Amino acid sequence: MVSAAAPRPLSALHGIGPARAARLGTLGIASVEDLLLLAPLRHEDRRAFHSLRQLAALPPGEKGTVRVKVVESRLIRTRRRGFSLVRAAVSDGETQETAVWFNQPYLARHLAPGRELILHGDCKPSRGRGRPRQMENPELEMLPAEAGPEDAIHMGRVVPVYRRVGPLSGRMLRRLMHQALQDLPPGAAADPLPEEMRARLALPGRAAALHALHFPEGTVEEGVPAAATAARRRLAFEELLLLCLALERKRRQRRASRRGFAYQVPPDLRARMARLLPFPLTPGQREAIRCIGQDLRSPAPMARLLQGDVGSGKTLVAMLTMWLAAENGQQAALMVPTEVLAEQQHRVAEELLRPAGHPVGLLTGRLPAPRRREVKRALAAGRVRLVVGTHALIQDDVAFHRLGLVIVDEQHRFGVGQRLRLAAKGREPDLLIMTATPIPRSLALTRYGDLDHAEIRDRPPGRVAVATEVLPASRRDEAWQAVREVVAEGNQAFIVYPLLEEGGPLGRAAARRAHQDLAAGPLAGIALGLVHGRMPGEKRQEVMESFATGRLPVLVSTSVVEVGVDVPGATLMVVEHAERFGLAQLHQLRGRVGRGTRPGRCLLLQGPQAAPEAQERLRLLAETDDGFAIARLDLALRGPGEVLGERQHGEADLRLAHPARDADLLDAAREWAVDLSRADLPSVLEQAVQARWGRRLGLLAGG
Repeated sequence: MVSAAAPRPLSALHGIGPARAARLGTLGIASVEDLLLLAPLRHEDRRAFHSLRQLAALPPGEKGTVRVKVVESRLIRTRRRGFSLVRAAVSDGETQETAVWFNQPYLARHLAPGRELILHGDCKPSRGRGRPRQMENPELEMLPAEAGPEDAIHMGRVVPVYRRVGPLSGRMLRRLMHQALQDLPPGAAADPLPEEMRARLALPGRAAALHALHFPEGTVEEGVPAAATAARRRLAFEELLLLCLALERKRRQRRASRRGFAYQVPPDLRARMARLLPFPLTPGQREAIRCIGQDLRSPAPMARLLQGDVGSGKTLVAMLTMWLAAENGQQAALMVPTEVLAEQQHRVAEELLRPAGHPVGLLTGRLPAPRRREVKRALAAGRVRLVVGTHALIQDDVAFHRLGLVIVDEQHRFGVGQRLRLAAKGREPDLLIMTATPIPRSLALTRYGDLDHAEIRDRPPGRVAVATEVLPASRRDEAWQAVREVVAEGNQAFIVYPLLEEGGPLGRAAARRAHQDLAAGPLAGIALGLVHGRMPGEKRQEVMESFATGRLPVLVSTSVVEVGVDVPGATLMVVEHAERFGLAQLHQLRGRVGRGTRPGRCLLLQGPQAAPEAQERLRLLAETDDGFAIARLDLALRGPGEVLGERQHGEADLRLAHPARDADLLDAAREWAVDLSRADLPSVLEQAVQARWGRRLGLLAGG
């Protein structure tokens, strides 16, 4: 058995005491290794300095570095409350310019005449009279009277620029990185990648990559050092390889498991299933059920991800899987993220499965205490085989008689630990994870690489795409007219806002104020409901039930209606300040309409200050209803977020790799992981897997 080498504590670095180490630990930086994998925002080539005259001649927006002395400086308090500026005259010996810093009054104490500075920025036309150009908020390095050894870290080379991290400024991080690299003890940068792998993939060694990531040497093209780019790719590949190896081990452990129970699928299954269904299954649903049935017939526990676009019919597949579990004497639990969705899914399950002899329990936090106790007793005794619930299912006092199937809906709303807590209530139960947010293959490999995949890409018969249109704010009245027309036709509408309270950036409309203004203005005379995340559960459910049953024609809401709300009478979705939502979130929102027999329409109102890239995103959304294509674009634009969902104990997820940008590295890492997992891993690589992912994924060292 190989144990992971202990990481060097941050306290090994000069300048990191217990308080700073504790603060950094909460930010996911718990060791020197974590610190070294914090990539710079960019690099600056400070091997050559401009003169002030050269800096002023650069094209607008192009930055340069100058070495100057302070001629004079002063702190200016303005009439505007809380606003100040520090203005300094600086000279390079030939030319004098002005530098100004806004709301940094402490600088005035340090900018004494004669003080040497290194400034990095550009010269802009001044806002004041008589000063044609000035440097505004340039990055500042203060040089001591006599330059010492440390100053070689900050000038005369290509230097890294970091964003501030907790108590550490960019300059302090640069010094700590340099110290950490200089103090690497023998073996601390031992390369986990086999030499053959590095040679075939043309990757630099680990120690060289760490140095080049922070302090690269050699050519700089368009502000990007070639050595730093190669270093990041090497370290990103290593990161992806460790994750793929961990997930592959998890998969092999699961497949090697034998719980001693395999489902029996009777010959008349299809006929009995057809009698349960209100309409025929789509080809995608049939293929998903075939894959799941094959998993359930194996004595190894199922672990499958079911992806499907909005409205593709995943819920029906989940219900049929629960039915099959009950038919085999097992209990099945469906966990969903909200009470509204739990109650809705419970109604669907009851209508579908009770006629087959399997009543369905409901367990949520808002159930009256006597009813909760009754459901818990029935589950523990095995009198109820099927249950739908929220996080209430994972409470310590919830026990099952024979939990054989766990289904987690909208997995991205839960953490890994939460689904494992539910699964732990059974004896290696089968696991089906569902998501209505399609995940690109590159991200699915990193987030769910230990699961088998199934997809539903088609729609149920009669379901058509939602017509989507982007409207500028100046055409908002057209949206309200569309709402009135929908209501006059006997249909319903959602109006969704990105912010609950006033005062958000860009003056985003707030749901509460909008509800009042619409009721008194353009939608006067129409009953409007209001739903948001801060409402008491009972009140929220009361409004949702009125809307779902058609008694309430229009619902004003925040994004709490994004997932799972099924109102067949809703045909119009209006989204205010749509540029403030992610693409995948907007796709989910528009999936709330057109779920009945009538077509749906989605109007995306674009704020007056929407950036050009935001406008382009909305245009692309209006042109496609393919959730998988939208998810790929969303990943590329917004980044992968946390790979494994819930952040645990301050541990970070992917630090350098990006599944969209590094898709080629991910494919290569996956191939190598499958190949390497067929034999014992080299000890250094085994240690790296254990150190990075062992505790997080519950892996057995050397297993």
